[in-house]
Amino acid sequence: MLRSILLCSLALPIWGASTVSILTTDHRMMDGQVSSKKISVRVGGQVRDLPWERILSIHNATAASAMETEHINKSIQALQGSDRKEHDLAVEALSNMGMIVMAPLLKAYKDTDQHEPKPLYRLFDRIMPTGADSMDRTLSVIRLVGGEVLRGSLVDAKIQLAAGAVDTVQIRRLAVQQKMVIKHFDIHSLRHSTQIEYLDSGVMLSSGSTVTSKALGVVRLSWETDSWASDADGIKVPGAPSYKTNLVDGFPFGAMVGRVGAGGDIWLAGANLSKTNLPFGRLYFAVNDNKHWQNNIGGFRVELRVTNGYDLGDPQ
Repeated sequence: MLRSILLCSLALPIWGASTVSILTTDHRMMDGQVSSKKISVRVGGQVRDLPWERILSIHNATAASAMETEHINKSIQALQGSDRKEHDLAVEALSNMGMIVMAPLLKAYKDTDQHEPKPLYRLFDRIMPTGADSMDRTLSVIRLVGGEVLRGSLVDAKIQLAAGAVDTVQIRRLAVQQKMVIKHFDIHSLRHSTQIEYLDSGVMLSSGSTVTSKALGVVRLSWETDSWASDADGIKVPGAPSYKTNLVDGFPFGAMVGRVGAGGDIWLAGANLSKTNLPFGRLYFAVNDNKHWQNNIGGFRVELRVTNGYDLGDPQ
């Protein structure tokens, strides 16, 4: 399973150049400004030159390396185990690898009880944008500004960063930094309970990102007991006489919490969030609850704004 990533940064800015983040097939992470103005892709037999400012992300479907195949197999196995930490790291690793996970993931599904809120079932939507699936599993996914999604392949070339050149065949995922990423999504109190899995916002932060969000609505952690109903700041007093605290794992029951990276520190997001100085990585949110999550219902409607971030896909 993927444990760590080497991060290489560009030291000297190039005026007007786009900043990209590249995950390579050997699990290196490289980010920096590109010296070229475009990248070439082959779609439907035709080569198209796409300027960087048109691109959100590219998820390359070229054949998995031996290292990637090993990571995929171990991660899918971990997803079916009981260790929650290993499970969350596996989901993140598989989401990062993207398209090459599709075939082994579909093979891993069994025609029995594969439904929500099981994260193994949810993983397909994390790696395959809605409406982008194709009969040809070898085609890469190219996501463009404005919502258009292309299926095709990268033309062999080199992308030059200050940290070095990267061959397009070495790219597993590429994302172009956006001045502002805006996402709207619902967080469900059962599906996205801290006890099940966090919602992946589809946004990867840079070290210079500012995160703001507003969460509206009410979740119910007990179907008809109003004292267990809460806005995104969480319940203010114990929800039942048998409870001596309104907190679980250090945060109010029912509160919206966040973290960066599957193993990152958890923090209170609440109804109104404004946060800076967060680490590089994927941004996640969930509804805080204990192990008695089965009677949760309702959710929060969230507007998220991130500056200097990367748009990797739809919130899932």
